[in-house]
Amino acid sequence: MIGYTLRRLSLLVLVGVGVSTFLFVLAHLSGDPAALQAPPDATPEMLAATRERLGLNEPLVTQYLQSLLANFTLDFGDSFSFQQPAGTLVGQAIGPSLWIVLPGMVLGVLIAFTIGTVAALRPSRLSGRVLMVGAFIAGGIPYFWMALLLVLLFAVKLQVLPATGSAGLSSLVIPVAVLTVYTVSTTSRLVRGQLLDSFTEGYVLTARSKGLSARRVLFQHATPGALPPLLAWLGVQFSFVFSALLILEPLLGYNGLGALLIRSVTNQDFPLVQASVFCMAMLITLVNVGMDVIVRLIDPRLRAKAAA
Repeated sequence: MIGYTLRRLSLLVLVGVGVSTFLFVLAHLSGDPAALQAPPDATPEMLAATRERLGLNEPLVTQYLQSLLANFTLDFGDSFSFQQPAGTLVGQAIGPSLWIVLPGMVLGVLIAFTIGTVAALRPSRLSGRVLMVGAFIAGGIPYFWMALLLVLLFAVKLQVLPATGSAGLSSLVIPVAVLTVYTVSTTSRLVRGQLLDSFTEGYVLTARSKGLSARRVLFQHATPGALPPLLAWLGVQFSFVFSALLILEPLLGYNGLGALLIRSVTNQDFPLVQASVFCMAMLITLVNVGMDVIVRLIDPRLRAKAAA
């Protein structure tokens, strides 16, 4: 298990190298990298100083290796817009983003598991079909459109929640609600499908033949068998939810990592773009690696297959 964990963690290095290479190539294809790293109104002397600081007079291979080292040590340089280290700004923005991502996913998974379980236990009944149709319809509504509808209802009409901003707990309600519905719509159908598959497995049929109660069959036999693919899916879902922040946060005026990245692109603040993209990619990869390790820990079939 330790070897598997180390192999999965090595994926972080590969992703870091890949993202760093992409950013390095992008900087050079966009023209003079010094012009990207220097403020827009930089003088020729400032450009020359920036070129010297970045080592752009060095061979290209040396520049690439220096860029890799800078990214992995989180030394992205100072932001043009804020005149502060870009890595520090990204670190400060990740927290507010997690304040809406984690509650949204936790609530979404709990509701999705409840809906999916009821729908799986009643696949042919009207209640089960209604729940799945509701999840399907919710999944068809774009999350940014849902956010606008919630703002119109609760901020404009009822005036019980702020329309924009990130101050206070009340500002979390609409973005958390949007991410919750987004998670419910995609995850509940998967829960239903995995449980229906588990119901046909031999160990579940054996448990039923022994006369165990429906509750014991569900929670002690069917649900554990359905958990590994669901946990693997949650890693992917985290990627989707985090990428949704690129639109949701600017739309709601919420100061998180998504809004920071969009603002840095608009301001042509390349150090901040570099820091935001690199840290976002590493965070998403870390969560997916963690989910893979958890799945391996709880699924004896995968451990037995690896040991064979």
